Amino acid sequence: MRKVVKRRSFVAGAMGIAAAGSSGLLSGCGSSTADAGAAPESLTQPPVELAPLKSGINYPAGYVGPKARKQQTIVKEPVTFTVVVPQSLTVGDWSTNEFTKWMEQQTGIRIQWRQVAGKGNDPETMTKVNAMMAAGDVPDAFLGITFTRSQLYLYGAQNLFVDLNPYLERYAPNLQQAMKDYPEAGKLIVSPDDGVYSFPDFNDCYHCRASGGRALINTEWVRKVGLAVPTTTDEFREVLTAFKKDDLGGGGKTIPFGGYKDAPLDTFFMNSFLYNPSYSVNGGDRPWLAVYDGKVEANFVKDEWREGLKYLHGLYADGLLAKDIFTATEDQIKRYGDNPTGPIMGGARVYYWGTFMTLDLDDPNARWRQYETMTPLKGPNGVQVAPWNYLSVGVEVSTLVVTRKCKRPDLLVRWADFQMDLEAILRSYAGPDFRWSAKGDKGINGEQSVFGMESWNTDETKGKTWDQYAVMYRSGDFRLAERVNPKKPTFESPLYEQTRDHLFPYKQPMEQQFPPVTLEADQAALDAEIGLNLKSEVTTSLAKFVTGRLDPNDDAQWNDFTGRVQSIGLKPYLEIQQAAYETYQG
Repeated sequence: MRKVVKRRSFVAGAMGIAAAGSSGLLSGCGSSTADAGAAPESLTQPPVELAPLKSGINYPAGYVGPKARKQQTIVKEPVTFTVVVPQSLTVGDWSTNEFTKWMEQQTGIRIQWRQVAGKGNDPETMTKVNAMMAAGDVPDAFLGITFTRSQLYLYGAQNLFVDLNPYLERYAPNLQQAMKDYPEAGKLIVSPDDGVYSFPDFNDCYHCRASGGRALINTEWVRKVGLAVPTTTDEFREVLTAFKKDDLGGGGKTIPFGGYKDAPLDTFFMNSFLYNPSYSVNGGDRPWLAVYDGKVEANFVKDEWREGLKYLHGLYADGLLAKDIFTATEDQIKRYGDNPTGPIMGGARVYYWGTFMTLDLDDPNARWRQYETMTPLKGPNGVQVAPWNYLSVGVEVSTLVVTRKCKRPDLLVRWADFQMDLEAILRSYAGPDFRWSAKGDKGINGEQSVFGMESWNTDETKGKTWDQYAVMYRSGDFRLAERVNPKKPTFESPLYEQTRDHLFPYKQPMEQQFPPVTLEADQAALDAEIGLNLKSEVTTSLAKFVTGRLDPNDDAQWNDFTGRVQSIGLKPYLEIQQAAYETYQG
């Protein structure tokens, strides 16, 4: 792979930090009098091997994921590091948090926490963090602060973030095992200069891989109108028409099919016309991009996209889509879902039942159980895709980022790797109130379970967990190995089963998914500007074409739209993505 000469920034010169001992403690950081960079001993310690397994824990056959090991304290004398973290109501005071105390006891490493307001990926939080970096007011590490891939590369190239490659090879055996379990992780965490500027996090959420294209339909209503659950676009129109005609919601309140603004409509419907990837409205991903024979292309200027607009335009014109489908909030759609007199919505584009209505897990006849995940609809040309997220779900970057201020990156890497132990994961994720499963206990997927939780109620775990900000290895098998209480089943099993049966069989080939790429600094600035404008234009025009303010059947109006996206800069935008894609592919 190619190597890129790292660019240094004058900011790096402001980061000269020395190690200074106090009160008998070693220190991972210190005053600002010495040169920045790791101490010589940081790469001369003996390599760390995987610890032996703890006994008495039942794993299902073929289990791939974290295991509980007899881990040893990392240091004999306490070592202190300064770490910046987001504020969290669930975590509470990081310094007195129960998991913090457990980690300190287990590892010997103490943390001086610096909290910044907001979630890890909030723009306000990142503004504060970037200002901190620019001023040279830098901690030893950041935990739970969501730097983008391009930011990691930029700060790494400026010598502000430590390239963790040599440390991960020697001091992170749990991570090395996870990398073997997930071979694609190597491409996802490396920057264009081959540097690794963050300790990654693994969260292989099976149903999350398909949630961006999920839609639900009321099977009780389908039965009442004497039809079958639709599998084609024509059958879908027929079912919605029957819902409206029979007014199953009563009193003219029936909404055949709804949704809300934060659940993109196109990630379900357009996949009846062409592969259209799922994406987050508020995320940093690049929607509507797909790879065809190695070429990155934009879906929204294709003829198939226009055909999808015509279909949606017709549904809306016939009153089969909710009038506020592009403007409703999640609270609004929940009011529809929780309508006190009974169901009034025949189906919805949502992520799962809980974004649609309040879930009653005790009542076997609860309303949410009437709604089932739909298979993707087969379009007029036979296209039938459930957009599957192979890459952006599973391996997450920037969980722990070590800065050049840190004198002992090896110890912080070992501290992070310790958190990938199964018991540490359970404690950091859901608190200390868990138990190992007995033989015969069943997990979400019906196989042997590994653990069970007393409660997922965040009110009961406040001050006990790190609110998913810790480094974790939540493999697919780990997530499915949670014990299901047969006396009180939750939505987890049906969510898994319906994803497996209704969506997984229709996933697109992996090579069609545009991967999470890293951009050079000049590319990133242009990408952000053009990408934001394109996203606004496509999203706005989609709503206008569907609701009738524009007509996709009108050649002039369609050509005006494609002309606008070209004038915004679609060509240079695709050139940036193509270059980044080729770098990613190596």
